[in-house]
Amino acid sequence: MNFRYTKHVATILTFVFMAILYSDVLKKLALDWWNDPNYSHGFLIPFISVYWIWGRRKFLRAAQTDPSAWGLPVLFASGILYIVGHITGELFTQRFSFVIMLAGLALTWRGKAQWRILWAPILYLAFMIPLPYIVYDSIAFPLKLLATEVSITTLQYLNQAIYSEGNVIFLPNTTLEVADACSGIRSLISVLALSIIIAKYTQHDWPARFLLVALSIPVVIFMNILRIIGTGLLAAKDPDLSTGFFHTFSGEIIFLAGIILLFGIAMLMAKRGRRKVHTDVPESLAEQLACNAARTVSVGKWWPKWAALIILLLTVLINFSATQVRATPLSRPLDLLPAHIGEFVLVGDSEMDSSVVKNLSVDHYIMRVYRSPSGYDLWLYIGYFEEQKEGAMIHSPKHCYPGSGWSSLSSEIIKIKVPDSNNTIEINEYILSKGDTRQLVYYWYQSRGRVMANEYLDRLYMLFDSLTKKRSDGALIRISGPADDVEKARKFQQQFINALYPVLTEFLPS
Repeated sequence: MNFRYTKHVATILTFVFMAILYSDVLKKLALDWWNDPNYSHGFLIPFISVYWIWGRRKFLRAAQTDPSAWGLPVLFASGILYIVGHITGELFTQRFSFVIMLAGLALTWRGKAQWRILWAPILYLAFMIPLPYIVYDSIAFPLKLLATEVSITTLQYLNQAIYSEGNVIFLPNTTLEVADACSGIRSLISVLALSIIIAKYTQHDWPARFLLVALSIPVVIFMNILRIIGTGLLAAKDPDLSTGFFHTFSGEIIFLAGIILLFGIAMLMAKRGRRKVHTDVPESLAEQLACNAARTVSVGKWWPKWAALIILLLTVLINFSATQVRATPLSRPLDLLPAHIGEFVLVGDSEMDSSVVKNLSVDHYIMRVYRSPSGYDLWLYIGYFEEQKEGAMIHSPKHCYPGSGWSSLSSEIIKIKVPDSNNTIEINEYILSKGDTRQLVYYWYQSRGRVMANEYLDRLYMLFDSLTKKRSDGALIRISGPADDVEKARKFQQQFINALYPVLTEFLPS
């Protein structure tokens, strides 16, 4: 084949492999933008990125095109991220690998000179990717508590009869909950993305740009605190004003006011900053391009494109191989789990709603209540997947409980001694609250003969076993119960775990 055409063939095949890898990922991403109001701004991000690149087109035309092997390690890393994300069912990892892969392709195809022009608009695409819920909640929950505390202090200063417990606000005639939307996290993500664009076009040096982006965080927090204070004042007069249309409309007004405030800060900073021509690229690069504007040179290095294509092909093949796992049935049906476990006696079974089972895609499960001789009731849940894959994956309780309105009071990994052995296993201890109710939860992952507390470590082992054993089966074991007296709850639940663990080995395949 004439070498003049090899680059074009490599480019076409690269797009084909990218479509094979990411078509489904991008489809689900668009659905998340449509269904999740926290990320509806995701529709705008690609257009902003393209417009950003379009604004730099004259520099791209002037810059030398010199395909570079420096992009190959980036492509290799993005391929690993994709495979890990696909096998472990972690959508964030797959989506983020798409941005990294675009960055690697830009560096490989266009070279270092053009990469210096393209890197910012490409990496800006990261703002279109929803955060994993565990990260989202770890940011939203402290923001909710901060917003609640400051708002309550202000309202009390304004002589309002009001107090709070956690993120719940109590007024004489109503109760308000500071939800995720009122924490500022929804506004924070979109305003951060917007602040970068405002900083890019209004500030003429990097320190000022970083400062403006950083200032967007307290601006969002401040505006959401104002929203909560306003909602509290309205609710004190008429509870109906704190819900429905007025509540939603106030959120839109506060969001718009935050953007106007941020833009005003940007204008003040721009006036105080030193004036110079805005080139939209680093100054040293702009000078270099000015010298070379008349001569765009291609050195004819076509081989990095083929190397990039090989990396993409390997990603497709390894991902295909790793997902060819076989279903592994239970050693014994979970229904045969004994009615007596240690001193605990079965007092009831329950079933999940069919829609919940469908959503979890769990193959086998039991939900039971066991009672100690002294009358302490605890709940046992075992969910087993014969084959884990995207859409049918163990869900961490750290994702599910916050989504049901529970707040974490403490979370740690503890060691439990295995009966009749010198060995120990590590499991999660999770203390939660909802209103006046407290609950103690223990859970762990028991998969292919291993016991894991860390879900990410469990999924890494699942990746390894998918490649080497063609197995991805696994179980989540969760014990929970009331924790008005935490030490008492610990005593009973750990006794139950000691009695349950040897029994599980008869049911779960090793």
